[in-house]
Amino acid sequence: MRTRFLLLMLASACATVPQASAPTTPSLAPPAPTRVWKQPRAVVVRHATVMPATGPAIEDGAVAWVDGKLTAVGRNAEVTTPSGAEEVDGTGLYVTPGIIDAHSHLGVYATPETFSTGDGNEATAPVTAEVSAEHSFWPQDPGLRRAAAGGVTALLVLPGSANLIGGRGFPVKLHFGRSAAEVRFPGARDALKMACGENPRRVYGEGRNVAPSTRMANVAGYRQAFAQAREYMSKLEEWAKKTEKTPDDAGPAPLRDLKLETLAEVLRGNILVQNHCYRADEMEVMLQVAEEAGYSIRAFHHALEAYKVRDSLAAKGVAVATWADWWGFKLEAWDGIPENAGLVSQAGGKAVIHSDSGFGIQRLNQEAGKAMWRARESGVPIPEEEALRWVTLNAAWVMGVEGVTGSLEPGKMADVVLWRNHPLSVYARAQRVWADGVVTFDAGAGAVEASDFEVGELAASAAKLVAAPAPTPSLADLGLVARCDVSKERACAELVPQGQEACTVFQGVTAFTGSAWVKGATVVLEGGKVSSVRSQGEGGALPAGCRTVDGKGRLLTPGLVDPLTSLGLVEVGAEVSTQDDGLRGDAAKRDVRAALVSADSVNPASAVFPVTRLGGVTSAVTVQHGGLVAGQSAFVATDGSVRRASLAMHVNLGMGGRDAVSGSRALVLERLREVFSDAREYGRRKGDFEQRRMRDVAASRLDLEALQPVLAGTLPVVVTAQKASDIRAALALSREYNLKLVIAGGSEAWMVASELAVAKVPVILQPTQNLPMDFDRLNSRLDSAALLTSAGVRVLFSVLGEPAMVRTLAQEAGNAVAWGLPHTDALRAMTSSVADAFGLPVGKLSPGAVADVVLWNGDPLESASRPVGMWLAGRQVPLVSRQQALFEKHRVLPAK
Repeated sequence: MRTRFLLLMLASACATVPQASAPTTPSLAPPAPTRVWKQPRAVVVRHATVMPATGPAIEDGAVAWVDGKLTAVGRNAEVTTPSGAEEVDGTGLYVTPGIIDAHSHLGVYATPETFSTGDGNEATAPVTAEVSAEHSFWPQDPGLRRAAAGGVTALLVLPGSANLIGGRGFPVKLHFGRSAAEVRFPGARDALKMACGENPRRVYGEGRNVAPSTRMANVAGYRQAFAQAREYMSKLEEWAKKTEKTPDDAGPAPLRDLKLETLAEVLRGNILVQNHCYRADEMEVMLQVAEEAGYSIRAFHHALEAYKVRDSLAAKGVAVATWADWWGFKLEAWDGIPENAGLVSQAGGKAVIHSDSGFGIQRLNQEAGKAMWRARESGVPIPEEEALRWVTLNAAWVMGVEGVTGSLEPGKMADVVLWRNHPLSVYARAQRVWADGVVTFDAGAGAVEASDFEVGELAASAAKLVAAPAPTPSLADLGLVARCDVSKERACAELVPQGQEACTVFQGVTAFTGSAWVKGATVVLEGGKVSSVRSQGEGGALPAGCRTVDGKGRLLTPGLVDPLTSLGLVEVGAEVSTQDDGLRGDAAKRDVRAALVSADSVNPASAVFPVTRLGGVTSAVTVQHGGLVAGQSAFVATDGSVRRASLAMHVNLGMGGRDAVSGSRALVLERLREVFSDAREYGRRKGDFEQRRMRDVAASRLDLEALQPVLAGTLPVVVTAQKASDIRAALALSREYNLKLVIAGGSEAWMVASELAVAKVPVILQPTQNLPMDFDRLNSRLDSAALLTSAGVRVLFSVLGEPAMVRTLAQEAGNAVAWGLPHTDALRAMTSSVADAFGLPVGKLSPGAVADVVLWNGDPLESASRPVGMWLAGRQVPLVSRQQALFEKHRVLPAK
């Protein structure tokens, strides 16, 4: 009754609304937030390393703020304590401006990912300038709390990129409000999200067979939209003039058009254009479109080919908001290189590192550091303060708020982060975060306010974000005298000259054996294997004719191994012609695929293999996806060779299993028991099966045959399961059928750690995955690896995602250390623990192990380090890729 009454009231109201007055040029002042966040007490941080972003770091510095504004920044002795201030001891800590993400979808693509929370793309027409991300923004998104833990104090929340013009972006000050209006960034202008390239073509042309289906139709769509906006403005101006001169003859006002009104505000300069664009040629085209229409582009986003036209972008004053090293997920992203941001900065442009991810936003500081080091290694001299600006002051400029935030300067907003460890390090953790002088996150207590979605038990555990970090190794621990800084000494990052010798001796090196560090070691590789590892002072003759590599100032480790990838099966993520990681059409309906051998699909010439080697990864487990029983994984080296064609059988529980059987978890387990039972019966009665004296079975003969080593306990079974109840179900299956079980995913594995430990079941984790992405992963947490390890569970690390990102495996391990896992355990999780879980002869520096080794110029988990040499089965392999070839080609741009 109440609903019907309200509908009648609304209908009546709509019927009696008088004609609206004419649209007018909106005020230049953006709407103010509906809530003011007041700093309760003055604060001064003393004796910290202050990194203001405007210049070099200030040693023994201090920062003070009162009433939400910075009052003093400088050397400790020069900063006066405000009256009644809280004094924070920053000894050994670092202070930076708050981190700013210039491209986020938090709040509009919130977690858990559901229909209800997926509000980022109004994909109903190619041009939807009338909509605004503000009106989809959910302030209870759990990702916002995790962003605060990463030091984020402001973000630009944008619509998605399905449309040519997707609508208005929403500038957010990261407080925890009840509505979008409460967290609007004070004084910030709205943005307009535009997108060029593949996305609009795919959504409309490929998906619906309507325009745009080509890039030329994309451009026609932008031009037409802004032409209509010009016409709309002219009609308004003409009507206003008539009204002023002869009001009685002016007639009715033009009908208000919210879409054209937004575009008109762009043309007036009141809304900042943020343009999703990957390819260099398209950026040049969009500059032409903007010039014709009469607007300015504030930033190109993603912009993986910006380095090719960095001179044009710098000349036009267009910023580049990009990633540190994400690439390869579609053809537009195929030419991405890690030096992109560095080259843009070197050309005088404004580079920004953005996230476009609920995970990446939590470590933008790390991403900036990673991009800085990759640029430096390639001879692009990026100072720390410039790298910091990529996630602070330059990002503020993209949002149009650089005058009030983005750097530590008196009079600016007190958006401040206090860090443990250098902010550009993989080990950095925000200890306390202030926005407008108000604490939003504290490392000892967590976010100041939990999301409504995570109140209660979740707020006290997975969402708390308070785990203590593990100690990081000192230079002395690693047998080093100084860190390699390529900005001061190029030689420390130079690659070991390529050799072809079958025998190599590393002398005076600090070696990680797979269990511990040995300083001043002598390691011999001979006949494709590790021949010997001798500690300092240990005698013995060395083989004659071996090449000697000086290991002083360097570290030698087993090659890193990623235990769950699609490496070699997928070249370009979104290009079907390069995908050999799954079934299609009617074949995709097969739920049991045990006989599928992933090795048969491996492309040994994949361009992703050389890129992967640059991250110190020498081998990987690769497998197809989909199905209930997905098939058999292969063990591949990163030279493209298949080392073992059948390494493990893979099974999907949880939502993957449910999708495969089109049913519930109960049906998933029923089907698996049926398949395993039939396979066991087949193994006992093969003769009867061949003579058709067996009942019908649940799988093909080849599938049943492939399951025999599984039931014999000789072929491991990797079960992908996130939820605690699914992991327990896997453990029960393991006991029932004598399976050699490995759990993959394991978001809630820490909740059943004791059971996993008793069963001696390893778990494959991606340490940085801590969002409640779905209802199977509500209890995901960053310290999961530490919790599992302390309970006695063997942990393995994987990127569990795109093959192009396997190169970042060491960064995953570094984050695990930052959240409590001992450093040596983190290294084991990519080396010896993987070898032990799968029975592989790699992952160790011990006599008889396959000689897959990597020589590093520093801590392998730190983004400042890089491999300077790699040997696969004792043979040195080059550390070069097409990315470096692209860098060299575009290092110097042609004169215009």
